[in-house]
Amino acid sequence: MPRDERGRRLAETIKRRVAQTVIVSLRRDEAALRRLRELGLVDDDWLAARDTDPFELLRQLQKRAREIRERPSLLTDLGVSSVDVLCCESEAAALPAPAGADLTVVFTDLEGFTAFTHHEGDEAASRLLGGHYAAVDDLVAGRGGRVVKRLGDGHLLTFPQPRAAVLAGLDLLEAPPGPLRVRAGGHAGRVVALGADVLGDVVNVASRVVGAAAGGHSLVTTAVRDRAGAVPRVAFGEPQPTPLRGIEEPVPLCEVRRE
Repeated sequence: MPRDERGRRLAETIKRRVAQTVIVSLRRDEAALRRLRELGLVDDDWLAARDTDPFELLRQLQKRAREIRERPSLLTDLGVSSVDVLCCESEAAALPAPAGADLTVVFTDLEGFTAFTHHEGDEAASRLLGGHYAAVDDLVAGRGGRVVKRLGDGHLLTFPQPRAAVLAGLDLLEAPPGPLRVRAGGHAGRVVALGADVLGDVVNVASRVVGAAAGGHSLVTTAVRDRAGAVPRVAFGEPQPTPLRGIEEPVPLCEVRRE
């Protein structure tokens, strides 16, 4: 075996052992687990799974590097050191979802963007979108999600943790590019990965859910609500059967709001 290949494998082994040690420590620390749940980075199913990827939590912490720099106490709260976080390769965070991954898919768009562009002009619209793109990138990464692609004034986002997806949707509603309002819609389940893209029925349904939301509102299917469970300081409205274009049966949708 070439020397550089042996070195790479040794480095991977060390990183995995560090990651596993961190996960074991966190599972024993109720205060740290409570903090991670509040942040939407882990849920009970993730913690209980025997095949949990030990790198996943470190990837998500690494995505929150900006918040960690601004709030060094965050790592202390979680019982994790900056060395632990750096042991996770930054490139891993950008890897596409594995085929058949169970994800929460969220679509967003800006209500009134077409009218804004017509009245304010292309230059103003471009400036607005530039600021919006940057805000979405930061907020989604902060919740451990991934911006799969930009769709003009909208986004296709994925999240390994349903609770994080719910919180990210609310984050985006609260940081709109004035004078416009964001709307969000989400669905959860198995998706098909094609390179960096995601496809399948779950993606199609999520793309229809956002169309049922008004500006400043987030709607999710009951699949998202059930997977997310109780989210601190967040309320789910009663499911409302809602006709969605291209889907035969009405889909029960819940509005998500801060309490």
